[in-house]
Amino acid sequence: MKKLLRMGHGVSLKPVDRPWVRMTMGAAQITADAEALWLTLLPNAGDRYADAQIDDYGGTRFVWRPPVCLTVEARFSHPANSMVGTAGFGFWNGAAMPGALIGPPSAVWFFFASLPSRIVLSPEGPGRGWLAMVWRSPASPRLRVPGWFQRGLSRLLKAPPLAHIALSLGARWMAVSQHPLGIDLTAWHRYVLRWERHQVVFEVDEEEVHRALIAPAGPLGFVAWIDNQFLTLDPATGLSAGLLPVPAAQSLALRRVEIELG
Repeated sequence: MKKLLRMGHGVSLKPVDRPWVRMTMGAAQITADAEALWLTLLPNAGDRYADAQIDDYGGTRFVWRPPVCLTVEARFSHPANSMVGTAGFGFWNGAAMPGALIGPPSAVWFFFASLPSRIVLSPEGPGRGWLAMVWRSPASPRLRVPGWFQRGLSRLLKAPPLAHIALSLGARWMAVSQHPLGIDLTAWHRYVLRWERHQVVFEVDEEEVHRALIAPAGPLGFVAWIDNQFLTLDPATGLSAGLLPVPAAQSLALRRVEIELG
């Protein structure tokens, strides 16, 4: 079973089960040329959510379980210190999507987060920058949680003492592995993510850069995105989230995305 998006003379799509979904919100666009598929944030004041992404789950349906190999050839328009928001590619379960079915977060992906984001369960985790990252939560039913409950819980967790208690409890049943990648984001790189049943291996340009000895069972959905949000999930400072202004257009360029079982 294989799913392929390759740029060159147009886009070649070989969908598994359902097609790629292109989605933009706010000041964002998706364009294609002979070089790449460009997910772009346009300049904006940060007063509205902006997102450009492709995915294969359409909001609710996740199909991938290990063993899976993801290969992506990608680059960014700007270096890490000039980017804002979050971006990346890999697999997740859409755990925080407003209005969607909510479940404990699980993800295996290459993930970027700018200041002021910091997403950690322990003080020593990097939590921002360009990361190889795995989040594993135990399987549980997915529930549709009312928006008022989500908002109230978020307000409570902004208090550092409550956040510390919640994250300490969460760390007992969630597992996180993340490793910073000090590479030039503006250059083309070949990223490989080997999601196996008991580990996840990350490679950049045919060199192993991280091996996480944990792995979610799935199912998860593929996503590649760039947006203008930040999220702080930190035992020391609590939980906060919001939107960031984008002073100049910034893009994630994809010229190959290949997902293959086994």
